[in-house]
Amino acid sequence: MRKFFPSIITIAVWSSLYHNDVYAKDLFASFNTDAQCLINVPTYNEPVVEGNIADIPVKIETDSLKGSLPNKVTYQGNVKITQGNRTLNADLVEIEQNSDHTHLLTVQGHVNYLDNFIKMQSDKIIMTIEKNDIEVANSQYHLVNRLGRGSADKMAFKNERYVILKNGNFTSCPTGDNSWRISGTTIIHDNKEQLLEAWNAVFKVGPVPIFYTPYLQYPTGTKRRSGLLMPSFDYNSIDGFNVAMPFYWNIAPNLDATITPRYIQRRGLQIQTETRYLTDLGLGTLAVDWLDHDSLYNENKSKIFSDIGENKQRWLFHWDHDGTINENWRIKTDATRVSDRQYLVDLNSDYAHVTDGYLTQSYLIGYANENWDASLSAKSFQVFRSALKDNVYRTEPQFDLYYYNNTEDALRLSAYGQIVNFSSSGKDNPNAIRLHLAPTVGYTLSSHGASLDTEATLYATHYYQDLSDSTNNEQLKKNFTRVLPKITIDGRFVLERNVKAFNGYTQTLEPRIKYQYIPYKDQSSVNNYDSSLMQSDYIGLFRDQMYSGLDRIASANQITTGVTSRLYDENLSERFNVSIGQVYYFNQSRTGDLNSPLDQNKNVGSLTWAMDSFMRINPDMIIRTGLQYDTHIDEIALANAIFEYKPNSDKLLQVSYRYANQNYINAIGLASSSPYKQNISQLGAMVAVPLNDSFSAVGSYYYDLDLKQTSDSFIGLQYNNCCWGFNILYGRKIVNWEARNGHSEYKNKLSFNLELRGFGHNRNTTAKMLDFGLLPYRSALE
Repeated sequence: MRKFFPSIITIAVWSSLYHNDVYAKDLFASFNTDAQCLINVPTYNEPVVEGNIADIPVKIETDSLKGSLPNKVTYQGNVKITQGNRTLNADLVEIEQNSDHTHLLTVQGHVNYLDNFIKMQSDKIIMTIEKNDIEVANSQYHLVNRLGRGSADKMAFKNERYVILKNGNFTSCPTGDNSWRISGTTIIHDNKEQLLEAWNAVFKVGPVPIFYTPYLQYPTGTKRRSGLLMPSFDYNSIDGFNVAMPFYWNIAPNLDATITPRYIQRRGLQIQTETRYLTDLGLGTLAVDWLDHDSLYNENKSKIFSDIGENKQRWLFHWDHDGTINENWRIKTDATRVSDRQYLVDLNSDYAHVTDGYLTQSYLIGYANENWDASLSAKSFQVFRSALKDNVYRTEPQFDLYYYNNTEDALRLSAYGQIVNFSSSGKDNPNAIRLHLAPTVGYTLSSHGASLDTEATLYATHYYQDLSDSTNNEQLKKNFTRVLPKITIDGRFVLERNVKAFNGYTQTLEPRIKYQYIPYKDQSSVNNYDSSLMQSDYIGLFRDQMYSGLDRIASANQITTGVTSRLYDENLSERFNVSIGQVYYFNQSRTGDLNSPLDQNKNVGSLTWAMDSFMRINPDMIIRTGLQYDTHIDEIALANAIFEYKPNSDKLLQVSYRYANQNYINAIGLASSSPYKQNISQLGAMVAVPLNDSFSAVGSYYYDLDLKQTSDSFIGLQYNNCCWGFNILYGRKIVNWEARNGHSEYKNKLSFNLELRGFGHNRNTTAKMLDFGLLPYRSALE
């Protein structure tokens, strides 16, 4: 362990020197733009002169003048020279014409130089006016309008492109703060290529040399440059120390890659790669993470995870592509897969989260024009819960075809067709081909804030089910046809009035009533391939179907009623809304599937209620609530409430409560393992607060009221000044559930990050810290 800490320090310093940020700014640019950091920074407030500065006349003011051109001319006493954006002040200036008819300018005594890029103080400046070549001796320089300063024994400006420092140094710390600096025997900045190079470079903390390198380079502008990025370090109670060292590779203008070796003390060496591309076929990201031998995983899997296979290598694959060809064709890919179900628990990823119950692999090619939209796709799932993985179906392939008449007529026609092949890895599950056609005719009447929308659809579906190897359900039929009409009548009104109690405020009242009829058809002869009961929030009450997919179309003879009221201020910004609605069933909604919670509930009447509300107390303060009551389970199904105060990006208070009923979770098919076989009742808070100009703190705490245990928590401290910054985070989160004893397994994680101003892009570090936990920050507006 003694050797490990010095190694971290060495890597940190080394990578800081070589750090190449993709989004680096201009020469020595500081990324802390707080006004207090720029108080003593020189400014240039004159209009910037464009074009070739050599073509602009030179203006000279002085106390005395001796000589005349083409001979030597001497200006002495309070000399001030201006040319375009340049201003030069000195005690003595000599101008002499060279043999090539250029003019050599020699400046001495209290020399001060200022343009729109740099301010310098020097003992002596030599300049060829026509060539814009400048040599400066014993200079102190400071960048204009941004942090960045230093000194050099000699400084030269060449061809309006190169800045060359001899025995120079640089720091982005403000005047009087020498916390760190870089020095070199030669430092060259190429303004055109936006690149800075240094030879015999030494990195110092205070007066102490920390690291030497014979050569380094880093970008000074927005051009992408290959090189090392800032490393990250953290520690957790399960993995030990974790060190990641990203390397950015700028392969081509439309192609780049980030390769990150990541050493995990108790697991081994992981290689993470991300490739981004932009082609005529679209843009995308391809990522592969690889851990050849996970020591901790291989040790634990035989003891704890008896159902995990013998994979020695652990990996993640992700491909995201989105492209359009000739305006009509589109290609879309969104595929993520991992080597094993414990991968996201053990190893963090930007492409999937430990709270995800499954990963999706979907591929689509489509064509669309004014009236048609066709697509051919394939989709599969990687499910992490063992009880479900053999019951999940793949669509290999699926063809969808839409027709719609894009006219402004009240009469509208549309049609939807689908052919899909379902396959499953479960040996007792049937495979199937489903053909579906749904023509629709609709008519809309609207006038003065009121509308009446009538629609008729015919659902015609045929199944061919391969039952040769299936013993799962004797009720299934090899061939099954279902034809169901659907009729809906949907009426809406929008009424508004001025609110006398609030001058300039407007209130709306938006009642809505919808009748829907679908006859009953026994669908127990069809296996459930892609249908699940959907959640019933207020908007969901007005859905045409209660199930996703097409395998279960519930009968309906029902009226849905609801009302929304909104309050707008004088700027027409919505300050408050509340919605409440119900579904009244004249007949029991059924599918014929006795496993369905709809078919198990024999009640009629007002069975489903939902309410949503939103209040913006002021521009910084929001309250949002939601409640759903479902008599299919005869209890409150879902509830949530959230309060958020966020006056700026660095200050936040969010308090939230979430509730989900156990029976409702079962009804919509989420429960399949012990952690979900109880109500979810979770209270939590997230805080970010500046302590002073330099320190800020963040934290979150989520507690499960039913299980009486912490779900997720972390606390962090951040320090920033105009020169450097750091943050330290400590968190504790659930990573596994022991069904045998009903206890949770936690991971404790400690993370530390250091940043030098001028060596990283100006990200909102508070926002990044709020994503540290198992439950990252989500806005109340989402």
